[in-house]
Amino acid sequence: MTSPTNEVVISVDSHITESEELWDRLPEEMQCYRSTNEVLPDGSERASVEGALIRLPRIDAFSEDDLDCEYRRDESGARDLDRRRADMAREGVDAQVIFPEVGLGLGLGNGTREYHNVIARAYNDWIREALAPDAKRFLAAALIPMDEVEDAIAEAKRCIDLGFKTLFLPVAVPWKPYWHRDYEPLWSLAEEARVPISFHVFSGNLYFGTDFAFLPFLTPKQYEVSRKVNQEIGDVPERMATTVVGMAAGMGPIIHLTGSGVLERHPNLRFAIVEAECGWLAWSLSAMDLMQQKRHLYLEHLPLKASEYFLRQGSVSISDDPVGVHNFALTGCDCILWGNDYPHDEGTFPNSRPIIEAMRQSVEPGDMRRILGENAAKLYGFDLDYLADHRIVKAA
Repeated sequence: MTSPTNEVVISVDSHITESEELWDRLPEEMQCYRSTNEVLPDGSERASVEGALIRLPRIDAFSEDDLDCEYRRDESGARDLDRRRADMAREGVDAQVIFPEVGLGLGLGNGTREYHNVIARAYNDWIREALAPDAKRFLAAALIPMDEVEDAIAEAKRCIDLGFKTLFLPVAVPWKPYWHRDYEPLWSLAEEARVPISFHVFSGNLYFGTDFAFLPFLTPKQYEVSRKVNQEIGDVPERMATTVVGMAAGMGPIIHLTGSGVLERHPNLRFAIVEAECGWLAWSLSAMDLMQQKRHLYLEHLPLKASEYFLRQGSVSISDDPVGVHNFALTGCDCILWGNDYPHDEGTFPNSRPIIEAMRQSVEPGDMRRILGENAAKLYGFDLDYLADHRIVKAA
């Protein structure tokens, strides 16, 4: 490890598996939505999310690194904070922003509005209790239900009052995109509380089988056909669209919040796109600026360039993205956060250090400090002095 001794490393993208005790908190009539996961004798995995069955056949053998990921060797599901800290020490990570596991798919299956409200509240109470022993190092993102805006506002206000420092919203709400005026009170609440919003990709109903679509043009018959096709996901390998198009979905909130004037009306609103990498960022900012200029007769007028709003108020996380690093000359580094997606397969754990060291070859030391920790501390309120003085000691 060649990082400077004073460099604080914060992963803004980390996960935890919900405990059985959390599901026990659900009332009896909602136990049908209880999440399950099992590894079958052939090595495939079968899970239930909101009553929808998903089966992922295993098509390759496990390497040692594979066994370190996806909780395959961790029966606690990363809830054992001592083990979690030990894993962090392996890579020199000092703090984490933590997102749910099954909770990423809130809105995926057949869950009702009432269930989503109940599970969000139960999760937020549970995760707050679970991370309380080391709250300066582990920052939980509050899970916000999005079936109806008034529900989102109520839970967001409750979580802010409880001391949560960020609100986790799905990267897309297809039935009511984020350009809609109904969200104005939610943006105002987050802005006034100075609590940033974290849009984590692979969330909501973009959890599996992601694709580009526009719901209002679907007829009821087409919708039923689509629903039937996607219910058959269980016995096919994971599709490339799940991960690749899922990351590209990170453009959505940026474009909606910018193009609809949300960032103009709420200049102190801060947000981050998490686990989306950022190779697409330079292009999307450039494309917004070009459309703002060329389609000016039809687009909402914005006093600033579209890219300027994002660079003023937005951030995006990077894990292993050489294209994104190559484009730092265009995007700058003040909007870049780092995260290893612990402990998911598509992340960099347990091999983040070589990737970080490769970044150092083309990124200035001051920019590296901002990317690895200072930008996250500024956005989420981590105490850098505390983290520097309370390093996790790596086991001998």
